[in-house]
Amino acid sequence: MTFRCTKKQYLSDRIQPDNKAVFITGCDSGFGNALAKQLDSSGFHVFASCLDANGPGADDLRKSCSKRFQTLEMDVTKKDSVKQAVQFVKNNLGTSELWAIVNNAGVQKGFTTELTSMKDFYDTLEANAFGPVRVTKAFLPLLRQSRGRVVNLASLAGRIALPHCSPYTMSKFACVGFTESLRHELDVWGIRVISVEPEFFQTNMTNAENIEKRVDEAFSSIEDDVRTDYGEQYIKTFKLHASGMMSSPKIHKVLDAIEMAISLEHPDYVYRPCRNIWARILFKLLEISPKVIQVLLVKFYLYLTGFPKPKESDNNL
Repeated sequence: MTFRCTKKQYLSDRIQPDNKAVFITGCDSGFGNALAKQLDSSGFHVFASCLDANGPGADDLRKSCSKRFQTLEMDVTKKDSVKQAVQFVKNNLGTSELWAIVNNAGVQKGFTTELTSMKDFYDTLEANAFGPVRVTKAFLPLLRQSRGRVVNLASLAGRIALPHCSPYTMSKFACVGFTESLRHELDVWGIRVISVEPEFFQTNMTNAENIEKRVDEAFSSIEDDVRTDYGEQYIKTFKLHASGMMSSPKIHKVLDAIEMAISLEHPDYVYRPCRNIWARILFKLLEISPKVIQVLLVKFYLYLTGFPKPKESDNNL
């Protein structure tokens, strides 16, 4: 606490955004869309990549941002798409230098491991784990020139394993691991590598209707014998619990953390935006607890919330 107070008081100088460009992935909606607007209003030259450059998200950005703002289409899972994005940035930097990239694009597919297809695992890892690697490698030559920043948007799920969300948790642990290793590798070039790891905030990913839709998609291909063991009641009740996730509307906490990672002369290595101090304390205690305590706490939470049990689970004890 003393270190944080001292750092905030004496090491809070910000860089000037003039002629500094920031490249952001996943700006169709959510954090990426809101961050692009915030950084543009702060004076940065923003390149906002969208999966659909003609979609409503990209159109909204073009209408609400400054003349220096630029959108482009890019899919983080496609090598050629990323390569074209790099060339677009090079051709349109003008007098600016590429100061930072923000690996924000991500997906959430699949839930309980046995009820989730391998395709959902592949798709999630491709976007959330390999995507940041692919984009970072492509833009590093430009970042070496500016001695800038790599900001990876990971998650609380990259430190604390979430039950019944194994593909997403797996991908975010991989993202955190990549960030931690990359930080040491790029230090020699003077490039800062920063991880932003928010808890649950209100975006399209945590929207109840979207979660229900993803549950239906994930469970649509369950094999008959597995469906029989879990039972239709489990699947029905699971959807209700998954869509009832309590997420915070205070997304400005995430946006401010990312902006600090980009603009502070001496940023933290890790930012963990939480809705309030009590949530921060709770998650920290859970993270540092012995595994046996973590398991007991998760069991207790699932019991309190009435989380469903598979129909045949008691018969197999």
